[in-house]
Amino acid sequence: MLIGKICGVITKKNTGYIINNLQEIELNKLYKPKLTISPEDIEKNKKNQYRAKAIENINNLYFQGIMSPSWYNDINFWFKKYNFDEQVMIALFGYCFDKSALHKRYVETVADSWYKNNIKTFTDLDSYFHKQEKLSTIKKSISKKLRLTRMLTQFEEAYIEKWVVDFGYEINIIDIALKKTTSKPNFSFDYLDKLITSWHEHSLKTAEDIEKFMQDMKQKNKNVKELEKKSSFNSYNQRQYEDLDAIYENIQAKKQ
Repeated sequence: MLIGKICGVITKKNTGYIINNLQEIELNKLYKPKLTISPEDIEKNKKNQYRAKAIENINNLYFQGIMSPSWYNDINFWFKKYNFDEQVMIALFGYCFDKSALHKRYVETVADSWYKNNIKTFTDLDSYFHKQEKLSTIKKSISKKLRLTRMLTQFEEAYIEKWVVDFGYEINIIDIALKKTTSKPNFSFDYLDKLITSWHEHSLKTAEDIEKFMQDMKQKNKNVKELEKKSSFNSYNQRQYEDLDAIYENIQAKKQ
């Protein structure tokens, strides 16, 4: 049993024994080319060479050349599961390394998140980071303008992400909603969300569209109130006339 284990680690030579390169062995297992291959296999092997090079870079950059052999199978599995290109896979390890969290559970958690955000190429990843940076800036701006002395809750962050990512609204549009909260004694993110969602449902895309929409709604409400007031006044006058007629009839009846 011991001899079997040692055979994978060392090789016997005429002059003695040499220690095998375990990383190279694992790469050969995963990406060793066939001797006789079709045109399709040639393209596949070219891709495998890129992947082998990417794994070698990960090993050298983030594991000082001593990456555990088990990582090789994990990385190969993630290539197949997430369909990342080689640059994204290297960036994944770089991101986790910078977070001082280079362990498999965290790496896979980040990979899952990137995959759910439709990241496959480095261009996708660059766009994603740009959106995240923009989102972070808007979150800080909202907290400052609302004078929040606490961190945003998970639900509040989800609201902001919906406004920015799903609706595509910039901070100048969100500012219009924030100004509406100044007249509210008990402000809530629910109120903000209903207001901003209403704008989105009316297909309002710019600050100018929203300002015009709000003015139109204000005028419409004013017209309704004036109409209600006028209707109430006419009804009151009609009742007065009816009362006078009744009094007149009573007076005439007494005279008779």
